[in-house]
Order: sequence, then structure tokens, then C-alpha cells
Amino acid sequence: MANRPIDAHSESGPAVNAAPAMTSQPTTVVQIMPVEGMHCAACAAKVERVLRSDRAVRTADVAFATRVARVEFDPTRTTPEQLAQQVQRAGFRLAWHQDPVSRAAQEARALASLRLRFLVGSALAVPLAAMAMTHGQVAWLAGEGASWTQCALATPVFLWCGWPIHRATLSQARHFSTDMHTLVSLGTTAAYVASVWSLVQFQWTSSTHDAHMPHLWFEAAAIIIVFVLLGRLLEARATARAGDAIRALSALVTPTARVVERDGDREIERETPVAMVAPPMRVRVRPGELIPVDGEIVHGASEIDASMLTGEPLPVVKRAGDHVVAGTMNTLGVLDVVATRTSTDTMLARIIAMVHGAQSTKANIARTADRVAAIFVPAIFVVAGASFALWMIFGAAEVRVLRAFEAFVSVLVVACPCALGLATPVAVMVASGRAAQAGVLFRSAAAFEKLATIRAMVFDKTGTLTVGAPRVTRVVPQIGFESDRLLSAASSVEVSSEHPIARGIVEAAQQRNIEFLRADQFRAVAGEGATGVLRGERVLVGRRDWLVREGVCELPRETEPAFAAREGETVVSIAIETRFIGVIALEDSVRPTASAAIEQLQSRGIASWIASGDAVPAVQRVAMAVGIATERARSAMTPESKALFLRELSSQMPVAFVGDGINDAVALAAADAGIAMSSGTDVAKASADVVLVTHDLAAIGRAVALSRSTLRVIRQNLAWAFGYNLILIPLAAGVAYPWTGILLPPVFASAAMALSSVTVVMNSLRLRRA
Repeated sequence: MANRPIDAHSESGPAVNAAPAMTSQPTTVVQIMPVEGMHCAACAAKVERVLRSDRAVRTADVAFATRVARVEFDPTRTTPEQLAQQVQRAGFRLAWHQDPVSRAAQEARALASLRLRFLVGSALAVPLAAMAMTHGQVAWLAGEGASWTQCALATPVFLWCGWPIHRATLSQARHFSTDMHTLVSLGTTAAYVASVWSLVQFQWTSSTHDAHMPHLWFEAAAIIIVFVLLGRLLEARATARAGDAIRALSALVTPTARVVERDGDREIERETPVAMVAPPMRVRVRPGELIPVDGEIVHGASEIDASMLTGEPLPVVKRAGDHVVAGTMNTLGVLDVVATRTSTDTMLARIIAMVHGAQSTKANIARTADRVAAIFVPAIFVVAGASFALWMIFGAAEVRVLRAFEAFVSVLVVACPCALGLATPVAVMVASGRAAQAGVLFRSAAAFEKLATIRAMVFDKTGTLTVGAPRVTRVVPQIGFESDRLLSAASSVEVSSEHPIARGIVEAAQQRNIEFLRADQFRAVAGEGATGVLRGERVLVGRRDWLVREGVCELPRETEPAFAAREGETVVSIAIETRFIGVIALEDSVRPTASAAIEQLQSRGIASWIASGDAVPAVQRVAMAVGIATERARSAMTPESKALFLRELSSQMPVAFVGDGINDAVALAAADAGIAMSSGTDVAKASADVVLVTHDLAAIGRAVALSRSTLRVIRQNLAWAFGYNLILIPLAAGVAYPWTGILLPPVFASAAMALSSVTVVMNSLRLRRA
């Protein structure tokens, strides 16, 4: 008997949190907190180092693209406030107490300020550039007055428009640190100050106000700042588009619910904040409204549209007794729903939390970029200083100062660690949102890497390839025992279990109006069966070989027709103490999309297997029905043998396991990638890398395709980010000048820098159509 829960009464909590511990009090907690003051990947690396330096912190990942930190720490040794103080000493702010609404408002204000500074800077920089580019050839744009006009136009751009850049530089300097803004601020300050000094010096020393004015870099300082602001503006807009999917999911959260209360013989409907709705409050949902909380329908019937949540296009008929989830749409009738979970523990809340969690983690492929980003800014200072020195030593006398200064500024402003920092997280951000829209949840960025490399997919049978709703086909008592007593005894134990087979047995007893009690001392044995004490006697329900090991004697031969499994059946044996009393046979139907899903995986070069605890006939029937070769269908497997089989297969090729039960947790962890069904237990979901919200198994193939596309985009982004810096930094330093005469002026360097990170973000946005 496969996939049995260890304890049907225990609740492990939301599946989006860390894997459950064996003790009731976790030793660590995971918290996702916004980080303010980060401007590049180097900043994120610094915040990460600060957090990881705390011995109470187990892991810390800081995502530059989403500006959040995911911290797993021991709450008995440190607090979010203490972590925030450490981050603040490094020049950043950990907004651990900030709610999403206030954060969104703050981001909107910052974007509006950035847009205003860009527009003002552009309005002043355009005439400034026109004056500088005429080189005195236009009379009314030439002369000493024009030079002072350039200064007047450049000053507000440098001081006011560029103030966020200079402020960030000063903040980092107070903590003896640097980031991308340090490079830009130093380059523009050098250009602006040198221009002012040249102009003032000329004013003091010149007695013949001739046409030969000193060389000025006012336009370089202003245009560099404008291009940097443009790059940040485009990057912010593109990154916001990357979060469209998660915002669409968040929009499914209703702020209020219509709670129904009794006042004598009358019913009163009261608008209540959804955060205050708790089990077992009764909620009324009218046609066209979103269901506010997870619950059970107690009155009414309707068609429920879950397309926004699971990606399933067709509405599903729901009536009294059926379960509904928050965020789905009631399309027809009025429903009365009894809440079974609070608003913070609904499936929708857990989906949103899981997507946020994936976006706040890092893929292994990003680690190299992080290591480069950590030393990037200091290395650029060395290159800029070396280029200045070499031009001063080897440059022609008449242009050495000009060339040295331009090379120094160009190297500072062309360098772009942002592209390195955005290469992976923006792609993961877009892909995780796109996957959530299709009913697939990735628990981490690394899950994309794992699933992209898979070459074998191993499926559990019950509840995975099958619907997971077995129905009793035969009740075969031992001679001298009645079938109703047999079903009653089995139901008394199975009523405490949430396993699909257990539910099938209990439903059969209820349909036949057979009374049963709830057995005491219930205990489930993963992959074997369950026991309980009924009227002082121990009742065992489970696999035949398990009953033998438990001391049950006089079992019939497995080949005896009455007790043997027929094609497609799963047979459960029952005993009281050591006396065998009969078997119950059940049959489960194959999921409608299973065959197409297996074919889809095969077309992508992925071989499919079955690993089940059920008997050979039932497993082979399902294998043939879905198109898996019978030699790849493994039956009568325990959780340990499943894990061993997966490790053996993993030594030959990357392998994924798809399961839904608590006894699948070991197999999910043993595989290179674990995929859990949404109908499975919380323990199975917590052990998996990917969770399917939809019941459509074809989503697995789509998830593999999306993972491969994501990994391909990440590699393209990293190639662009590294290639951009490796080519343009030497070009800005003047390495190619002796052979080609080509130099990269500061203005063009700033334009290239601004567009480099935008290119990475736009490439990642292609995943929205994946």
C-alpha cells in the first residue's frame, strides 16, 4: 500500500516555508525582507556578506533585481532588528517591518522622482551637447560666454539630477565601501571639476579673450548622468514588467469577505476584513465574486473558474461538500462557504509566498557572477588609474593630458556590474511568475537548473498518474467473517488517515450505511499500512507482506483467486491481532492527461518510469495505459527502495521524481529534482523543488521546457554581461588606439553602460511568452 501519511492528524504548516522539522519548535525561521540602498550586484554581495557573518544566520541570499534578502536564522540567537542594525552599519537598510503596500508606494515615489530628474536633465543636456559639439564653429555658440553658459547648464544636472548618485557614493564612503555609483560619481565629478577649474583658470590668466578656449567636459558630466538616469528608469520599468505575474496573483486576494451571522431567526451579512476571517466562519459569495478564503461549500452550487490560479481553462462544477480555494471565481450561483483556513494560510497565500521565495533565492550559475561583482568596483579603479598613468607616460605630449583624462573617465563610467547582477535574478523573476500563471510553482532559483537537466522522470502511481480517488470494487472476508464487519473494522482505522486508499474504504462504508468507530492509538507506517485499537483489539490494515512481518498468520496464498489482485486492482489486507480476516480491493482511474504528458516528456528526450508500492498487476495496467514500458514499471516498493532506485538511476542520468504522499518525501529528496502534486501532503510539498497547482500532468513537460528556456536566457545574459565588460573596458582605456586610432569617449561610454543592463532585462522578458 503506497503513499501513506505518518500521521493524518498532524499539520505541518504552509508548504512554502522551510522543510518541516521533527520537533514542534523549529530551530530556524525564514524571513524575506526588503533591502534599501542597493544600486548594483556589488551592493547585494556586501549585504549578503554582512548577513552571513552573523553566526545565527544559516543562509542568506540577497537578490539585486527584486531588492530583497531571504534570511534563514536562529530566532533564539538573533532578531530581525539586530540583523537590520548590522546591515545599516554597512550602509544599507533592511526594512524587515515594511509591509508590501508601503513598499509599493515608496517604489512609486522613487520612480516618479527618477523620471523628473531624467526629464530635467535631458532638457538641460540637449542644448549643452549642441554647444559642445559645434567646437566654436557656430558664432553664437562660441566664445567665453558660451563656455559659462555650458557651466550654467551642466551645474543643475550635476548637482540636482545627479544627487541620488552622489548621495549613494557618500553613503558608501562613510562605510569605507564602493559600488557602481562610486564609479559614475567619481567620473562625472572629475569631468565637472576639471571643466570648472579650466574655465576659472582661463578667466584669471587670459588677457586676450581669443577663440582658443580651454577643453571642457561639461557635456560629458551632464550626459553621463542623464544616460545613467535613463538606464535606471528603463531598468525599473522593465523589472516592474517582470513582476506582472506575481502582481496578478496578488490581485486575486480580496480585501473583505461577506461573513454570514445568525441573529435569532435572521441571517445578517457583514462586510469583514478578510484578515479577520477564521474557521469556522461562514462566508457568502455571490456570482462574479472571488472566493475570499479556502473553505467547504455548505449551501449552493456553481461553476468555479480557477484559470487565474491554476491555468486550467474550463470552469469546474462545485456543490455542497466540495472544497474551494481563495482567488477562484464564482461564476453562477450564490455559495455559502465555511472557512477552513485563515487568509494567511490559503493556497493562494502559499502560492504567492512560494513565488516570492523562488525570486529571492539564487541559482548556482549566478555564483560566479556574484564573485566577480564583489571585486568589480575595486578592479575598475585599478584599471582606470593604470590607463591614466599609461597615457601620461606614453601619450603624445600635445594630447597626453586630454587622452589620459578621457580614458580615466570612460573606464569609470563604461564599467557595468549591474548587468552581472541582473543576468540571473530577472530571468528567474520572469520565469517563476510565468510558471505560476500556468499552475507550476518553483521553490527556488536552483530548481530551474535542476529541472532543465533532467533526462529521466519517475512517477509514483496513486494520486499522481491516477486520479487518487480509489473506489472499492470487492470486499472479500475470510471464511467465518462477514463483509460488513470487515469493512467496518478497516474503516475504523482508515478514518484517521488522509491517504487516498483510506478515503476510498471509508467512503465505501458510508455509501453502504455501515457503522464504524474511530480506532484508538492510530499509527501509520509509511508505505506499509496503518494500525489502531478497536474495542481493545489491534486492527492492522495494509500490505500483505507487512502483516506477515507483524506476526499475522494463516494468510491465504497470494495466488488464491478470491484474495489475489485482479488487473488494475490494489488489494489491502486486514487482520485483528494475529488473525487474518479478509481483503478489500480498490481500483483507481488514470488521469486523463497522463498519456499525453508521458508522450510530451518523451518528445523532449526524457524517459519515464513508475515506482509504486502497489502490486504488479495494478502498476503494469497503469503503465500500459499511459504509455510507459512495463519493464520500467517497478512495483511493491517501500519508501526506502524507491530512494535506493532513484539513487541508482541518478548515477546514470539526472532524474526527477513526481509524487504526492508523505512516504514520497524520501524519494523527492533523493532525486535530482522533486515534483509534488498539489493534492499531496504538506510534507511532500516541502520536500519538493517544484509543486504542481494544476491537476494537468502536461504541466510537467511545460515546466521542463520553461526551465530549459530560463537556463538558456541566463547563459545569454551572463555571456552578454561578461562580454560587454571584457570588450568595452579595454576599449575605453585605449588599448586599441595604437592600432586602430579608436577611443571610446565618455559620452558614448555612458550610453553603452546605460543600455547594457537594459539589454539583460529585455532579454529576460522574452520568457513571459515562453
